[in-house]
Amino acid sequence: MSGIDFKARPWIGKTAMVSLFMLVGLSSCDFLDPTRVENPRTTVEDLAQAEEPTKSLLPGLRVKFAQTIRSIVVTAENVSDNYSIHGTGLRKTLDDPSSLTPSNMNSTSSFGGGGIYNTVQSLRALSDFVIDVIVPEDQNSTTDQVAEASYYRGMAYLIMAETFTAVPVEPDGLPLPASELLTRAITDLTTANAGALAVQSRAALARAYRWQGDSGQAESFASSALAQDADFVIQQEYDATSFSNSPYSYLVSRALQEMQPLPRLDFLDPKYLDREAGIAFAKAEEMHLILAEIDLAAGAMAAGRAHLVDAINMAISRGTVAFQDDDPRSNEDLSIRPRDASIVIRADANSPFIAGLVLDRPASIQAPTVSATSLDPAVVAGLTDMDDVWHAFHLARQEILFLEGRRMADLGIKLPIMLREIDANPNINPGDLGTTVFVPSYIPVADEMDLFTPKTLYDGGLLDPEQILTGTEVTMNVDMNRVLTVNRVTPF
Repeated sequence: MSGIDFKARPWIGKTAMVSLFMLVGLSSCDFLDPTRVENPRTTVEDLAQAEEPTKSLLPGLRVKFAQTIRSIVVTAENVSDNYSIHGTGLRKTLDDPSSLTPSNMNSTSSFGGGGIYNTVQSLRALSDFVIDVIVPEDQNSTTDQVAEASYYRGMAYLIMAETFTAVPVEPDGLPLPASELLTRAITDLTTANAGALAVQSRAALARAYRWQGDSGQAESFASSALAQDADFVIQQEYDATSFSNSPYSYLVSRALQEMQPLPRLDFLDPKYLDREAGIAFAKAEEMHLILAEIDLAAGAMAAGRAHLVDAINMAISRGTVAFQDDDPRSNEDLSIRPRDASIVIRADANSPFIAGLVLDRPASIQAPTVSATSLDPAVVAGLTDMDDVWHAFHLARQEILFLEGRRMADLGIKLPIMLREIDANPNINPGDLGTTVFVPSYIPVADEMDLFTPKTLYDGGLLDPEQILTGTEVTMNVDMNRVLTVNRVTPF
C-alpha cells in the first residue's frame, strides 16, 4: 500500500506520520503558520525531546482540516440537489446518489469530488497522533493547544457521522456506526470548548447534538454560541497560490466551470470569488435554524417561526460583493441554462413562479459570500400553516448553508467507505455496514433532483453568438424541500 495513503489503516508508521506533518507544514501557505524544521524526517523520539512538539504539529492539523472542508464541499454539493456536474473534471456519477459505489470514493485527493473519505480519515488519524502520542509526553503543551487538536478530531468524527453510515477509526477496525461517531465527536468538542475555540466548538456541539436528536443539549449550545457572539461567522481560509479554495476552481476559474447550480439557486452562485476565499464552517445563522427546528419539531410553531425569521434576517444582513461573472451557464451538451433575470422559476409543477432567483450572466453581479436567502422575513413571519413553516425552514437551511457541504446530510444521503479500505481491512467485506451508499426512499431516482424543464430557453447553442431567449418560465422537476416537509425529515 502507498506510504502516503493513510486512513484507518496502519499504512504509515509513527516516524512517517511525523514526516508527513513536517512536510505538510513546510509546503503550506503563510496563513497556516507552518513550523520551521530543518529535517522533515523527524522521529517520535526527536519530538519527545523537542521543546514544544504539540505546538510544532498543530500547523499540520490545520492543513488537514482545510483540506477536509474543501473536499466535503465539492463532494456533498454535487451529490445533493444544490449542484449538477457539466464537464469532465468531476465524476458525473455524483449527480446520481444511488449509483455511488466504494470505487467512486477511492480518490485520495482533497481537491476534487470523491476524496472525502481519505481526507477526513487523515484528519482523524493525525489528530489521534497529536492527542494520544505527543501530548502525553509534552510537558509544555497548553490547554488551548490540546483544545485545538481536540476540535479537529471532534470535527473529523462529526463530518464522518454526517457523511457515512459507518467507518472504522483504528487499524483493521470494524466500522463504527454514525451514532458512535457522534458520541466521540461530542467528547472531543467538549474538551475543545474549554479552549480559545469556544464559539466554534459550541456551534459544532449544537450541530452534533442536533444529529443525535437531543433537543435540550442542541438548544443549550446553540444559545450559548449566540450569547458569546451574536453574529459570528468562522471561515476556513485558503491561499491564492499554493493551497486554494478548490470549489472556486469548479465554480469560476476552470474553463468548463463544471459545477452548475439549480436554476432556483442561481442567485447564490458562485459565493467563492477568488482562490483564497474562506469557506464558512460555523456561523450564527445555523444556530437560529437549530433553535427553529427544535421548536417546530415540538409543535411550537410561533416560537419556531420566530427563530426562522432571525436566521433569515441574519443571512440578509451579510450583504453582497460586486463580481464580474463570465460563466455562460452551459449544460453538458452546450445548450444554455437559465441566465437572464427575466426568467421566473417554480420549485415544482404545483408551486408558484418566483422572480429574482436568476441573475443576468455573463455580467457584473452582486454575489453573497457568506449567506443569502430568497425568503422574505415578513412573509415567513405571517405563515400560519405548519407545513408552510417547515417548507420555509428546509428552504432556509438549503439556501443559507449553500456551498458549505451540508445539504447532502440534510437529505439523509450517506456515502460508502472507499474501496481501498474495504480491500485492505480484513474485518470489512462488501455488503457490510458502511460499504454501500444509503439513499432514503424519498430521494428521486437517478439525477431527477437536478432536472428542470425546459432544458433550455434559448434558440441557439453556447457557441452561437445569436442566442435568443424564447421563454421566461422554468419548472424544477422536484421540490426537495416539499419532499422533506411531507416526509417529516428532522433529527428531532
